[in-house]
Amino acid sequence: MDGERPALWLRRFTQSVLAEWREFGWIGRIALVGVLLSIGIAVTLGFTIPASARGHLLAAQADIMENVAEDLASRGFIPADPSDVTGYAEFDSEVRLRLLGGETVRVKVWTADGTVVYSDARELVGERFVLTPLAARAFEGERSIDVSNLEDPAHARERDLGELIEFYIPFEDDQGRVVGVFEVEQRVDALNSTLGHVRRNVWFSIATGIGVLMIFMGSLAIAGGRAINRRRRQAEHLLGDLLRAQEAERKRIVGALHDEVGQPLYRLLYGLEGSRSKVDDPAAVAGELTRLEEIVRDVDRTLRAELRLLHQSEVEDVGLGPALVQLVETTRAETGVGIELDLGLDGELGPVPSTALFRAAEEGLINARKHAGATKVVVKAWRDATRAILEVADDGGGVRRPEGLGLTTTRERLDAIGGGLNLRSRRGGGTVLRAWVPLSEPEEA
Repeated sequence: MDGERPALWLRRFTQSVLAEWREFGWIGRIALVGVLLSIGIAVTLGFTIPASARGHLLAAQADIMENVAEDLASRGFIPADPSDVTGYAEFDSEVRLRLLGGETVRVKVWTADGTVVYSDARELVGERFVLTPLAARAFEGERSIDVSNLEDPAHARERDLGELIEFYIPFEDDQGRVVGVFEVEQRVDALNSTLGHVRRNVWFSIATGIGVLMIFMGSLAIAGGRAINRRRRQAEHLLGDLLRAQEAERKRIVGALHDEVGQPLYRLLYGLEGSRSKVDDPAAVAGELTRLEEIVRDVDRTLRAELRLLHQSEVEDVGLGPALVQLVETTRAETGVGIELDLGLDGELGPVPSTALFRAAEEGLINARKHAGATKVVVKAWRDATRAILEVADDGGGVRRPEGLGLTTTRERLDAIGGGLNLRSRRGGGTVLRAWVPLSEPEEA
């Protein structure tokens, strides 16, 4: 269990940082892309710097050998005849003094026909071999460096020495013609050790730099995200005041319509019913009175339906879950449409986001019953790491018309608190309305 705690903390920290980055919008995305590019460049440098260092180290070694070869050639020490014992001894002494030893394990001098005119291994002198491509290139005036091919017969005596690097260094006569090639073979242990140190230092520097960059950018993201959250909470409080004012106005309108419109309608209906019994010839006016009664009853039904919609302010009183249950039951009873409700929310969201999601559910059900011709609707509510989400999905005709005033108002209400709304047709027919609000965070001191 203890081993799982760091991983759990890291996952939560990563989710938090990503959530904060999302609050930055396009600025945060540009900054994140910049961070990723910086990391990519740093990783690329981690591979290219050691490779470049290896090339420079080998080139520096080759420069030293080239200087030695030119000096020996200019002083006439290089033997031209393998049988020249005196010349061999003098040259061998210079080679052992200036080249052999340490990482250098073999030195040869080749002629263009593949004859070894000098080697610190005396038994190779006078032997003739087929020139390797590297040696042939050196006779064209180009020095060459590569890993030794120990399968080549000329390297038979070095096979037990492990991996070697071979240098082919051409030297010229007074007329600038290549008259011979130095072959110098070195162990790679020292080179690999040096490159290992370079590689470790480079990666340590890169890791440190990336770590500091991530800490800085993460801190910046969190600080900026918190500032945005504070502004969002301020906007949420202002919107809450506005919504509460709207709800108060709804209640006032409900009362006014009920008392000043509903009651006179009832009196009118009762008067029409009473007039029928007082008419001398009921048959003559019965049709007209019946028609007037139906008009009054239609107005009353419409008024009651609108009053119910206006009066649904119980979200703040009972919470989002019970309010959605009541909304679904009322809509199911009024329309006969099959409605399923799946509540996956645990705990309350606060009055402002709860009211915003409730109004989105209302709008989704109104569109399903009025415009989509749906026979089945599914209402779901759940939360993920950073959002509370509500979805209304129906099997109707899909999105066929531009957004009306209801959807526009619902979208603006959600946008104002950092949420959003998406409306789309789905495969197989039907419409999906999805609304979301950010999860509330604790107030900062």
